[in-house]
Amino acid sequence: MSSYIYLISASIFEVLWVLFLGKSAGFSRLYPALTALICMAMSLVCLAQATRTLSVAFAYAMWVGLGILGTALVQHFFQNQPLKPLSWVCLLLITIGIAGLQLCQSSTVDAG
Repeated sequence: MSSYIYLISASIFEVLWVLFLGKSAGFSRLYPALTALICMAMSLVCLAQATRTLSVAFAYAMWVGLGILGTALVQHFFQNQPLKPLSWVCLLLITIGIAGLQLCQSSTVDAG
């Protein structure tokens, strides 16, 4: 269970570093740039911890998928960057893919 906490933490840090990267204006603003770098490092540390018990392929796919979802939703709801209807469909497909990976991972663990 702690692997999933690390994986979710890694995804949250990924969303944060992407958002601070945007605020850093190409690393020209010091504090947002440093915050982005710290969040990048924390995201990778948490991902590495998650892969101690989860397969790398599964953890990486979940990390990226949750990062995409989180970033898109934060930008939509908090940064006034609305998503188009087709974007919502694509995010739904990513969510279905993440759920499918979770189901496959659960059945693999149960069978193994």
